[in-house]
Amino acid sequence: MASAKKIPTIESKALSIAIKRAMVTRDMKVPALAKESGVPYGTLRKLLELNSVADYEQLRRIAEALRMPLSEIIEDAENLAEDPDVIADWREENCLPTVDAATDEDASRASAADDSMVPDMSGWSADEQAAYVASHMDQFDVAAKKGYIEREQAEYEDLP
Repeated sequence: MASAKKIPTIESKALSIAIKRAMVTRDMKVPALAKESGVPYGTLRKLLELNSVADYEQLRRIAEALRMPLSEIIEDAENLAEDPDVIADWREENCLPTVDAATDEDASRASAADDSMVPDMSGWSADEQAAYVASHMDQFDVAAKKGYIEREQAEYEDLP
């Protein structure tokens, strides 16, 4: 049975970049960080290459080895996750449809009164749809709270 390719989230990519930036600031390479943190070299490489997800203990040990608060790394990652260049790179790396900056910015401001900014995802794979939803949760939280229960029920009943 074939499995679908796992698409790392924008947040995972941003965290990887934040750790790498902290490493550069501290003039620390992966082998040294692995030794200092106690996180095995192979595991650390997988985390930085987005082939694995770090748990809290690993992140805490990495931050300690970098001699900085974990909250600082997380804050940097959160800022990077909203950076248009990082988002564009992430989309390109994962072969996701590109969204021009103006449309994406407008979509992020979609309000409860207008959810039309969510793109038509009918031609996208399930992984592409999931990745888009994960990186634009604000749109989908708003849309879910619109309260069009009758319309939603009618659409559900019309499904094949």
